[in-house]
Amino acid sequence: MPFIYTPSLYGFAGALIFLILALISLNAEPIDWLNTAMWALFGAAFLLKHLPKFLVLRMLNLLALALLAVGMVLFLIEHLPEIG
Repeated sequence: MPFIYTPSLYGFAGALIFLILALISLNAEPIDWLNTAMWALFGAAFLLKHLPKFLVLRMLNLLALALLAVGMVLFLIEHLPEIG
């Protein structure tokens, strides 16, 4: 089984962490849709990024890259005032 190796397991673990953070943001008392969308995009991107190890599809990698870019922009919009 050449497709099961450590980096893909770490990628799926990262996707799980991001999706858990999205659920936590969704269950917060005042629902913060920007945080929920950001974590969900990161989770989906990580999941799609590591899925082609099972299926060889180049378009999923491009979609995952686009989702990572959108998630990073949302992350910067939300947290840039705290950083700078």
